[in-house]
Amino acid sequence: MARLIVKSPYIQCGGGRNAGGYLRYIGTRERVELLPDDRPPTRKQEQLIRKLVDDFPDTKALDEYADYAAQPTKAHAAALISAALETHWEDAQRSDVYMKYIATRPRAARLGSHGLFGDEDSVDLGTAMDELEHYTGNVWTHIISLKREDTERYGFDHAKAWRNLLRAHRNEIAAAMHIPPKDFRWYAAFHNEGHHPHVHMMAWSVKPGQAYLNRDGIRQIRSQLTNDVFKHEMLQLYEQKSASRDALVRAHGAGGQNATYAGKRPSAGRSDAGVGASLG
Repeated sequence: MARLIVKSPYIQCGGGRNAGGYLRYIGTRERVELLPDDRPPTRKQEQLIRKLVDDFPDTKALDEYADYAAQPTKAHAAALISAALETHWEDAQRSDVYMKYIATRPRAARLGSHGLFGDEDSVDLGTAMDELEHYTGNVWTHIISLKREDTERYGFDHAKAWRNLLRAHRNEIAAAMHIPPKDFRWYAAFHNEGHHPHVHMMAWSVKPGQAYLNRDGIRQIRSQLTNDVFKHEMLQLYEQKSASRDALVRAHGAGGQNATYAGKRPSAGRSDAGVGASLG
């Protein structure tokens, strides 16, 4: 079955740190143009990738790194750099090199005036940023991705599909983060990028210190979303397994009856119920 990937880093707010910049970034960044670009990476891209791997060794675990290692092109390099910086946003903000790269990215393709969505149909970017700039708890920055062929196959190649998915499961995501639904806040934006389109979902509690998320919680989020995205495929698999099981039962039943009637007749004191039980 196709994979849905969920990564859940977080930003520790307070003490001069806030998540407002990340919200602006995901809401206003332009998607990478889906044009073939097999040119080799630039020297600056190669240097930046080496620095990212040195600073954040888990960069090598990204799918974008596998794409780049298999085919080091300018397009794969750009996708890898973006994925690594987004995964390590809080640390990246402390580096002038990384922030210069982020600041020079083009602006976003949008749902209206920007790319953000949430519980409400209309999101005011300024109000949302102000809320996060004054927030003092942890803000999780979930990154949920599918491979390009799967987004197209299952209809998740546009922002509205992701918006509907996250709205439908916002309470389950809140529960996985140990946040009551009434205290749960979230915004998200879809980045229709390269081989790995993804959605960024920022999530937090209105009560700082209330939320926490462990590996089991991340698995719960991935399971809920996977079951929905691949529901038609899973239904087909269930129906196939059910049909195979029914065929085995029928075959076993026919074989058991033949074996019974080919053998000795039941003794006079034996009941039909006893014969039936032995066939099971």
